[in-house]
Amino acid sequence: MAVPTIIELSPSSGLTRGLNVIQIIGTNFRLPGPVPSVGYLGGEQEKTVRVSFDGVESPWAYAASESLILAKVPTYTGPTNAIFPMSQAVRVSNIDANGVEIPGEYVVSVDAYTLTMSSLSEESYYQRVIREFLRLFKRHVTKSSFVTSSRDAASSDYSDKRQDADVPSVYLIGPRAMVNRFYSTNRTEIEVNPQNINEWIQTKEPVTLDFEFTVSAYANSSLQMYGLCQACILMFRDITVVRVPDFKGQDEPSKEYETEMIWQFMPETDNTPNSSDLFKSSAQVIIRGVNVDDAGGTIVRRGWRIHGNDGMPVIEIDLS
Repeated sequence: MAVPTIIELSPSSGLTRGLNVIQIIGTNFRLPGPVPSVGYLGGEQEKTVRVSFDGVESPWAYAASESLILAKVPTYTGPTNAIFPMSQAVRVSNIDANGVEIPGEYVVSVDAYTLTMSSLSEESYYQRVIREFLRLFKRHVTKSSFVTSSRDAASSDYSDKRQDADVPSVYLIGPRAMVNRFYSTNRTEIEVNPQNINEWIQTKEPVTLDFEFTVSAYANSSLQMYGLCQACILMFRDITVVRVPDFKGQDEPSKEYETEMIWQFMPETDNTPNSSDLFKSSAQVIIRGVNVDDAGGTIVRRGWRIHGNDGMPVIEIDLS
């Protein structure tokens, strides 16, 4: 009888969502038998070990060697009022060809794995701008409007995602960040009414950016595509600003940013040619003059942050 042992787990902690693969290092793990040299057509690897976390079985575990198991951590489904971080016991057992645990060939390591819960960060001002922009599309174009993020100057087409939504649908892909053509200096300026120099019209933010998006529209008929594109064009003709409520750090209850469709819809014919049951067309739109915090930066998406950088805003990766 070969009783397995657990020496360590790597990594030994992870988020409650689970589904990450960890290494279990130990001894005496049962290995799969040799693959038949004749007649084997492939298929799932023989299961020789079972791994569980506080009694919840791993959805996938494989003995790579007698001293290494690769196992996928199950998603936490326990009480919602649990306190995290939480320690879990890890149980490893050898099983036979029928999936039955071999008597005596198991080991339990108490408090071997730690569950953590990701903290909720405050929504960035940039995210609120995009949320309001998306609401315009949902209200005036189609409820099937979505947004996908990409880093600056590396925007890509998420054409496969159209299969997850009912057409007609609209995707905002981006953004690409550019220094605003009007507010590119890193200092506060006041724009005055030339008819009355004593009247202040607008305070220019020290650092602002233009955010350019690709709008990709999907439809299942040419008539439907025409209607979808016209709805977008009419929206930008009639609505020239996006109004963001509860602007932080200012006295006014909301702030407005100029929006514009900088070129019209063009049918896609290169990478994803139109067919009889799926049509795609794209255009470019822009939000102008979004303010950027020069000190702490503005989060664009998880792991990416915009910094003012003395009037020349850049997007940097945050490895922390």
